[in-house]
Amino acid sequence: MRDATAFDEAVFLGLSRNSKREPYRLGLFAAHLLPDERARILLAVHGGTLVVTDRRVLEFRAHLEVHGAWNVKEFQGYEVRREWNDADVQDVEHVVVPASGDAHAVEDSLRLGLADRSESVLVSRGPEATLPPEDFEALRAAILRQPK
Repeated sequence: MRDATAFDEAVFLGLSRNSKREPYRLGLFAAHLLPDERARILLAVHGGTLVVTDRRVLEFRAHLEVHGAWNVKEFQGYEVRREWNDADVQDVEHVVVPASGDAHAVEDSLRLGLADRSESVLVSRGPEATLPPEDFEALRAAILRQPK
């Protein structure tokens, strides 16, 4: 099973830029990586975490189990919500649009262009976009395997 060393060279972007590299938490993500897969980018997104490896783009969500009569939710780790092989991702766009139903908010998202469709990952929803242009360029280069 992979451990936190799979994240030794990973770059933390966006709101996770100042995150502490906690080995326990990173080990929970690493458990979902292939034996020789290495993380390149980690980005906090709305409701989860986006991890770009040397092979795939993974969107993680917290896995919560309901326990007891009071429906107390207990954190059980992370689960892969969606994944894309980076060879299938042909383009990546950063899209900021007004949020529906809120004149003072924007939705900051990534649009992954695949061969037959596009899929979006919501980065944040709030008064302003949270993904700086330089972070987007680093993320795009990592996904599309472009030199830095």
